[in-house]
Amino acid sequence: MKIWYLTSEYPPDFGGGISMYIEQAATMFSKKDHDVTVIVRDSNRYSMEYPRRNLRIVRFQHMIGAQYQCLGYWAALAYQYAEETLDLIDKDGESPDVIEIQDYNAIGYYLLQKKYLMDPRLTNTKIVIHLHTPTFELARINQLPRYEFPTYWIGQMEKFCINAADAIVTQSEFLKKQILPYAPKQEIKVIPLPFIVGETVWNSNDTHKTDILYLGRSEYRKGIIQLIKGMEKLWLQGYSYSLTILGGDTYFHPRATKLGEWLKKKYDRWIKEGKLYFKDTVPPHQLNDELKNAKIAVIPSLYENYPYNCIIAMSTGIPVIVSQSGGQSEMVEIHGVNGYIFDWELENDFESKILQQLQLGNNELAIIGQNGYQRIKYLCDLETNYENRIKFYNQVMGQEKKSLYPISQSIPLKAQTTKKVQSEKGLLSIIIPFYNLADYILETLDSALNTTYNNFEIIIINDGSTDQRSIKVLDEIEKSENPRIRIINIENRGLANARNVGSIHAKGEYLAFLDADDLIKPNFYNKAIDLLNNYPNISFVYSWVEFFGARTGIWPTFNTEFPYLLGMNMLTAFVVVRREDFINFGWNRTIMEYGLEDYEGWVTMCENGCSGISIPEALVQYRVRPESMSRQFNREMITYLLDQLSLHHPKLYENFGLEIYNLIVANGPGYLWNNPTFSHPTVEYSSGQPQAAEFHTDNVVKFELMRVANSKWGNRFIKTFFKMKLNKIFK
Repeated sequence: MKIWYLTSEYPPDFGGGISMYIEQAATMFSKKDHDVTVIVRDSNRYSMEYPRRNLRIVRFQHMIGAQYQCLGYWAALAYQYAEETLDLIDKDGESPDVIEIQDYNAIGYYLLQKKYLMDPRLTNTKIVIHLHTPTFELARINQLPRYEFPTYWIGQMEKFCINAADAIVTQSEFLKKQILPYAPKQEIKVIPLPFIVGETVWNSNDTHKTDILYLGRSEYRKGIIQLIKGMEKLWLQGYSYSLTILGGDTYFHPRATKLGEWLKKKYDRWIKEGKLYFKDTVPPHQLNDELKNAKIAVIPSLYENYPYNCIIAMSTGIPVIVSQSGGQSEMVEIHGVNGYIFDWELENDFESKILQQLQLGNNELAIIGQNGYQRIKYLCDLETNYENRIKFYNQVMGQEKKSLYPISQSIPLKAQTTKKVQSEKGLLSIIIPFYNLADYILETLDSALNTTYNNFEIIIINDGSTDQRSIKVLDEIEKSENPRIRIINIENRGLANARNVGSIHAKGEYLAFLDADDLIKPNFYNKAIDLLNNYPNISFVYSWVEFFGARTGIWPTFNTEFPYLLGMNMLTAFVVVRREDFINFGWNRTIMEYGLEDYEGWVTMCENGCSGISIPEALVQYRVRPESMSRQFNREMITYLLDQLSLHHPKLYENFGLEIYNLIVANGPGYLWNNPTFSHPTVEYSSGQPQAAEFHTDNVVKFELMRVANSKWGNRFIKTFFKMKLNKIFK
């Protein structure tokens, strides 16, 4: 079998259990004559290594590529993983059977999207997501500001990966139970981690200089705060058992400092009394010495999957005491036999259990340690692990291809259609609202006519143009007698009405909206309609947007989901949409007379179960003009329009109110959420009080510039600026 692993870490870089697992699994499968490739980011270089037969390590230099200009680090890295993986398939000339990808930080996000967007290189490849512990859970447990961008959005990307995967595997029943609510339609396979268990090193006759050894990072979810609090209770009662903290440090957001450093200051008394010790991480070959010198090892985690520190400890024969809340209790299984198990939810349970264990004689401790050793040897046995994993891979290979797109759980089931709409099967109706845009309409028309999708019509809705040149251009288009093009003249009632009129006059099964100054790339409509034909559970398709004209750049868009869509529009009006769904649910409200009419329409569609998905390529081009409708926005206008939008969807805002509140607190008003993959400067806190609000400074500046530009003198200056072509100098 051809197996590829995508990982953010691999030896010699160890960030945690992910790298240890990948090294063990890759070696295990390569020894069984499977063709194994590990693809991992690297800070400095591209390289291809072959450490043993059948094992290839492909390292790529991250932070290279245009996507890093328009996406935050983890989203851009996921994009790069997809590109590197597909490039390697091209070079090999053959696709892997299985690609297994970590859940953590959603590095498989864009590769999974490529699969669902029907990239032929992934047709016969199954993608497995390995749950280690996703960011959205880590952020919650570690008391991070989890609604801040990009942390919140990385979590949403992880949830997409979990639901989009062909299969999911993890190590513990504990994590399976935690993740199931986010993937109700997925089965999660539990297989313990592989590990080469050597001979025991812990000896009851040795001198144990340390009573209790904590092995792991100083991280909140690891239970280190609760551990030291529990030990302090014992110290205050006169017990003199020592505790050694061995491991690296992590940032603790509530205290705005490193957790280990904060703990050293807080518990300085016990450090001075020789009861509490902090040691830095030691190399793997020195770890056994630390374990030999301790009487017992403690794994006190508040939330844990299947920690390698517990595996390593039990594999040395040291007796362990572990918390109930994680895979470590599954390793111990039977309290008092293979180790001790306590529950943080029960008051003083930790203190009483650890006292019981510490007061055992060395021979009794040795029996527990030996039982634990045998237990972990059985659980992590390489041969058994290999058999379970290859059986799992073979089952995944035998699964049928998924027929539905993995839309967000936040979108409800599709509402019953209220009106049947007659249309011509497969026909695309391209609606171009037009009002006094003679300078651009012919270029826009050419881009539409050059589409690679052959079955289409174009309907230009002349929204009461008054400019003589515009009227003349329309006359010339009409005289060309192109059978694909129709012009419908109506009284001027705005963009929303023009789109609605176009949808009524259209004959096609699909609608596409194209503003009269914008452009589309030839393959956009073809790709969008392929997706609509392939996935009956999506209603509209769009893509990333390329700006041109007075401003250049890429705006990445994302699949529709609540509550984000209720705070910020996730797409432009460039869409291909099922006409029946648009007429029933997406009708543009003319009360949105100043703009955002398309935004309100997408919200209505999603509220009624019509999901939209983004193609992660810039397949449409949005012309930035100083005099365009969107350039007339100001803060007061946007606030009014968003007020109108919320009035039309009171239930939605009520249902998602708590999440919207937290997103706004963390990131500022929704109209400032330009891109959720970047961090947004928000509120700086000092002494517990807000001192300064810097809600997405870049956008605030844009809004203020718009306000100035929309004044009488500002407008004249902008027109003169472009008339003299000074924009080219200051590009």
